[in-house]
Amino acid sequence: MKLLLNDTLGRRSESLTTAIMRVIWLFLPLLCGPSLADSFNDFNLLLRTTVSISLWAFWALILLSTLIATPVSLAIIRIGAPAAAALSLWSALETSGSFSGIIGLIAGTVAASIALSAPLGDRFSDGVSYGDERRFLLRAPGPVLLLFGPLAWLTSLAGLTVGPILLLNKNLLFGSLISLCGFPLSAIASNAIYQLGRRWLVLVPAGILLHDHLSVGDPTLIPRNQLANFSPAKVETDALDLSQNSFGLSLEIQCLTPLSMMLRTGPRKTSSESSVVESFLINPARPNVLLAEAQKRDLRV
Repeated sequence: MKLLLNDTLGRRSESLTTAIMRVIWLFLPLLCGPSLADSFNDFNLLLRTTVSISLWAFWALILLSTLIATPVSLAIIRIGAPAAAALSLWSALETSGSFSGIIGLIAGTVAASIALSAPLGDRFSDGVSYGDERRFLLRAPGPVLLLFGPLAWLTSLAGLTVGPILLLNKNLLFGSLISLCGFPLSAIASNAIYQLGRRWLVLVPAGILLHDHLSVGDPTLIPRNQLANFSPAKVETDALDLSQNSFGLSLEIQCLTPLSMMLRTGPRKTSSESSVVESFLINPARPNVLLAEAQKRDLRV
């Protein structure tokens, strides 16, 4: 009963989080606009006009993304909303902590927090589900969460903005060079963030599907008649760790008979090797909601 309640609350939290994200982003220009307008006063007319038009386009793109639940939209939101928070922080400092600056900073921070939340991640992952299946986002690897993820985010934004800003300031040589290098780097970094949003554990009628390019070369199905147990991992378990050193509660999937998997190998996880596995660990973003849905589907929880 408790697990089923978790599933109901999980669905509600997804809907509520998505609705809040849409509303706060819709009103973000009213909350952040006054402070940003004051911060742009010292810009020359061309730069101020170009930045204003770009920010409106940026706002419209993310607003549209909040209305379309897909992994692409999730990547756009998770790049754009923290960027809005960073811009709001800069604006608050530029206006010496004015009331409008503080309001804008709070709004930007709330938007960024919701964009990075687990319920929103699951909602947008499940948006591309087919038929009677449900997708649950896996947690980002620990090193990515602490270092490589923020670096990719910074690269994706800097690659798009630094070069054009230099060009608008009539620094044609450096602006052109940085734009030529920055745009491809931004595309690579943005794709890396997008790929993180395509790591799922999928509950399907036939059982459980592991879709994780960092762990397995091909999506791997664990048939329901081969599933021995699906539960929180014990401290001293000897199961194969496919959690990618991510933080949070790990779940252990045990098989009745050894399962053949194409495991990613090598320092960059670029090659695959066939292995036989009896049990393995994964780290979903919301393990309680995942287990509740698995129980509802009569899997061995």
